[in-house]
Amino acid sequence: MEELNSSWDFWEDRALDSEYLIQYLRSAVEEWKQKAVSSNDKANELQAQVFMLKEEIHSLRKEQNLEAARAATAQNKSEKLVLVCHMKENQQQANSNSTKQKEVLSEGRRKTYTPSCDLLPPRRSPFREIGNSVLMLRQNSKAIFPLHCPDP
Repeated sequence: MEELNSSWDFWEDRALDSEYLIQYLRSAVEEWKQKAVSSNDKANELQAQVFMLKEEIHSLRKEQNLEAARAATAQNKSEKLVLVCHMKENQQQANSNSTKQKEVLSEGRRKTYTPSCDLLPPRRSPFREIGNSVLMLRQNSKAIFPLHCPDP
């Protein structure tokens, strides 16, 4: 009988230990379920934030593109305005030049040559001596042929 009691106690202890282990595992499962639900909720919240931020970025980029287009349009308008002003000035100068030429021709005077470039040398006076121009020709020939050595 004693053997039966010891066997009974042994199996009873084993059953209590197993029941305790089952309770522990059930509470652990519940804890993990709660963590999973919490993590899932947080993931959903973060996805919603990501979606909102993407939408905000998209709208900001769209706004930035519109501003860049407006700035480009404004710059184009100002460039067109400057171009039109320059064209008007050039047209007014051309009109005044043609008017001056018509006045000169109507008075019967001959049109004088005026070089448009400041780098051109002044024209020789018709009353200047020819001997002076020979010196200029020699000076120019030295400039043209810098390695030329005159005969001794």
